[in-house]
Amino acid sequence: MKNKCARTSIETENSVIRHLFAVAFAAAALSGCASVDGTSTSTCGATGADTACTGQGAVRGIVQDGLVAFKGIPYAAAPVGQLRFRPPAAPLTWQGVRDASAFGPVCPQLDGKEVIGNEDCLTLNIWKPKQASTGALPVMVFLTGGGNHAFSGQGSPGFGGVKYNGEKLVPEGVVYVSFNARLGALGYLAHPALDAEHSKNVSGNYGSLDHIAMLKWLRQNIASFGGDPKRIFLFGTSAGGGNLCALMTSPQARGLFHGAAMQSSVPTGCEMQTLADAEQGTGQRIAQLTGCDQAGTRAGNKADDRLADIAACLRGKSMKDIVRALPGTFGVLPRLYGPNVDGHVFPRQPIEIIRERGHSAMPVIVGNSTEETMLFVNAVGPVTDATSYAAGIEKVFGSSNAAAIASRYPLQAYPTPRAAFVSLTTDALFTCQSRRVARTLTEAGNPPVYRYLFAHALQNDAQQKALGAVHTIEHAFLFPWQGSYRPTGDDLKIQNAMIAYWSAMARTGAPGSAGGVAWQPSTKAQDAYLEIAPALSMKSGAQDAHCDFWDGVKLPWPHL
Repeated sequence: MKNKCARTSIETENSVIRHLFAVAFAAAALSGCASVDGTSTSTCGATGADTACTGQGAVRGIVQDGLVAFKGIPYAAAPVGQLRFRPPAAPLTWQGVRDASAFGPVCPQLDGKEVIGNEDCLTLNIWKPKQASTGALPVMVFLTGGGNHAFSGQGSPGFGGVKYNGEKLVPEGVVYVSFNARLGALGYLAHPALDAEHSKNVSGNYGSLDHIAMLKWLRQNIASFGGDPKRIFLFGTSAGGGNLCALMTSPQARGLFHGAAMQSSVPTGCEMQTLADAEQGTGQRIAQLTGCDQAGTRAGNKADDRLADIAACLRGKSMKDIVRALPGTFGVLPRLYGPNVDGHVFPRQPIEIIRERGHSAMPVIVGNSTEETMLFVNAVGPVTDATSYAAGIEKVFGSSNAAAIASRYPLQAYPTPRAAFVSLTTDALFTCQSRRVARTLTEAGNPPVYRYLFAHALQNDAQQKALGAVHTIEHAFLFPWQGSYRPTGDDLKIQNAMIAYWSAMARTGAPGSAGGVAWQPSTKAQDAYLEIAPALSMKSGAQDAHCDFWDGVKLPWPHL
């Protein structure tokens, strides 16, 4: 196949944007380019184990502990100025060899009360073995959590500080990738003023389009790093896992990845907000909070001009103004930011597409931990007695469901009202949703689906031990312990098992065995799941989680 430069298109009639792309494409023609089959040219001048060619130019990484890390590689142009609130554009090219020894900036977000990051943040990081393998290696790509409004491909502050690098995974025979994508309002703001600029009359989903752009970049370039573009395995936690379910049903992501692990996932049950929900919710509120809803209200201004003025106002606001306008949330109540069903990037509800077998069928892991909501329940206020318990149930599930839920989870069966509330919200929003998604995939004839329940708390920290197996704790076991926490023997045992299961899934499409326990798939006949604890075991059903009951409870809409 002849080499050809990668093209990333954007659907817009704006002549300024078309001009910017034309400049980028012309520059791309002057450098080494990646072909659509994942091979690359040798014209970029990269030599040695720590250098590689990409479609934009050569990169030089850094050798660390027997691995080579390439950091801060742009997979799309900086979404700034006229590119804010638009689909990602093609990355610019460079001459010579680009230094890839340091991470790029994180995408804008709140860190406490401080706004951190830079809009020029669409970069990825690759770890590969220093010693070249005899064949192309499977690629594992991590989608971070953070409610679609926080964290980055570098790591998160949880559990003593988790660094998302490939030190544990790459020795298992894989190439590992982390990345940044747009977050919060900059990644998911939907508004009629932005719809009007798009040929399909849609908006939002910029963060999801970043995910797709990143996957397209991998398909075109990962072979230069020893990776197999036909074996891309995505694993994501929390919002990252929920985004995965959506990507499995997007026509624009079809064929770009070949396996998935949805860990402690939201949105709930592979359902997500509609475009109208996003516009009438966060979109309308941000336009008001920034004062942009008043743009173009002068007398005689036509409707189209008013929409254009609102869009210009939103692009004219500082990055900090946009990020601060409406901070994202964590909790048992609906989160603010995430993809929307726009009929274009995401044609319909992901769970509906799966039921009708319209998704990209692939091997899937899906699961969660046993005390998912322990850190979140105060979102409804302290749950300390029968009154606050009943009020919390009604706030999350609505008045029509409250009595039946309280009867199913009587306070006298739990040591505290808070413990009862953690149990019921974990069952409703995570464990039973995981079972429902696994069942739906299985009934749709999907390749094997593997469920898990993570039931291990960090033992070497009194506070963490008391909290139990909280939200996203399991993903920390796939990465090196680099924070303040010192792992116990049981921690290391579980970590070794998880790394073995997940890397085997990436290599072969099945997790195989670890610690003497073969992970069996979930089937129609048996709701099999792996309990991840110091003593690994296969179990079936989810009777303790009352999933048959929760399958009959309709959650308030919209939920993320």
